[in-house]
Amino acid sequence: MAALWCGDIAGRRELLAACGGKLYRLWDDENSVYIAQELGSAATDRSVHIFGFDGKAYIMDGEHYLAYDGTELKEVEGYRPLVSVTAPPTGGGELLENINMLTPARRARFSPDGKAQSFSLPEKHIASVDYVKELSSGECLDESAYTVQLDEGSVSFSAAPAEGVDTIEIGWSAAASDRRAVEQMRFSELYNGATDARVFIYGDGSNRAFYSGLDYNGKARADYFPALNELAVGDENTAITGMIRHFSRLAVYKSDSTWSVSYGNITLADGSVTAAFCALPANRSIGNEAPGQVQLVLNSPRSLFGSDLYEWKSSGGYDAALTSDERQARRISDRIYATLGGFDKARCRCFDDNARQEYFICCGDTALVHNYAVDAWYCYKGIAITAMTCFAGERILGTEDGRILHMSEKYPYDCGESIEAYWESGAMSFGAEHMRKYSAQIWVGIKPEVRGEVFVSVQTDRRSSYTEKIVASRMMSFANADFGNWSFNVNRKPQMSRLRIKAKKFVFYKLIFMSDNADSSATVLAADLRVRFTGYAK
Repeated sequence: MAALWCGDIAGRRELLAACGGKLYRLWDDENSVYIAQELGSAATDRSVHIFGFDGKAYIMDGEHYLAYDGTELKEVEGYRPLVSVTAPPTGGGELLENINMLTPARRARFSPDGKAQSFSLPEKHIASVDYVKELSSGECLDESAYTVQLDEGSVSFSAAPAEGVDTIEIGWSAAASDRRAVEQMRFSELYNGATDARVFIYGDGSNRAFYSGLDYNGKARADYFPALNELAVGDENTAITGMIRHFSRLAVYKSDSTWSVSYGNITLADGSVTAAFCALPANRSIGNEAPGQVQLVLNSPRSLFGSDLYEWKSSGGYDAALTSDERQARRISDRIYATLGGFDKARCRCFDDNARQEYFICCGDTALVHNYAVDAWYCYKGIAITAMTCFAGERILGTEDGRILHMSEKYPYDCGESIEAYWESGAMSFGAEHMRKYSAQIWVGIKPEVRGEVFVSVQTDRRSSYTEKIVASRMMSFANADFGNWSFNVNRKPQMSRLRIKAKKFVFYKLIFMSDNADSSATVLAADLRVRFTGYAK
């Protein structure tokens, strides 16, 4: 599975998936059912990026730039820019819009003088003249009404057009365009200062990013990348690997540094005012090594660098945006250092489930999950997650082999197979490493559920194997009723269970919770134990 995306298109809720060389529509909003409707082809042998803009879904796969408008999937043709207006027949006029890298198509508006029959276009050696239109009527002239000189870049009318201002519009196509440069980009981010009116695309392995422009009517577009709308960040030897909008700034990550981009205006030599983006260094030694995987978690960016996960937070409340303060990069992966260090950062996929307060780092068949609500890390194994999205309040996963899975706490099993859950505390000395201890009782409280149970055991520095005790807190329910474990308990308040597991003459103690049952689940709410000091360690 290369990508999953959900959002609104043409007034409908859509769920899209890219896998097996195809793009699929997975949700029928009218009938509220899951489907598998093939929309078209996509290069899914690599990562695919999907983003929503202007009521459409745009797909970037490194080879094509596609758009799905709710009806069909097709190549983005590109907006035809109005390069000049009020041009006299001899050419010139007022320059208006820059050419579009996506397409060789351009247009210009002329002001006839009532005498001239030949009109010169802004460029020569063109590929074709696509149309000639009278703006007063909105009608395109028949090709018999004019002749075209491609090498000279001119259009000659059989009769001189009537005098007027911007009454003739000529559309033509140049011999070439820079479309391939746009198609090679792999990721996107929306930013325009305090708004999301521009699309920034990056990820071709260079330090460049292109950003979209506004059309003649001031409309933000994702099919218009003006030729001069380029942002080069830092040196050319290191690539941009991540972008994320952070407050009114754009945080830009390279493989070895981090930058902060701000929005402003600049007045050009001809007096026109255009948007300007200024990149300032934020950290010259820490960046992001997982392309396109920077995530915003609780409004703070997170990036993977080296064997660590960094959270970027301002050290002072007076300035929320990233600045050149090295203290903003805070390493938060000390507890998962060994596992994370074995991940190939180029293969990592990161996701944030804000509704459940969980942040995922997936690589191969292993997923590290940070529950930042309680600041706890856990690890999933045996599922190769390559894509994730939250749809209708549910977590949808895509796997390496093209399967689509629903991940939810209401399933105590994995496709019918039991889930081996294991938790082990650190080696606890209870504040006295020089003392021997004795413990015989443990108190454990779990959440009352229909079939809630967990096995409890311990380990010490003297023994690795102790008896296992079960803690159960089952609610009365006729769903999946098992009369062998029948319970008439209707109390939803958690209850503490006392277990007797004797451990003698230990210095260090580990508490273990286990569950390997496809029909049960358990949420441990509390655990405590009684420890008595017996003498000095030998």
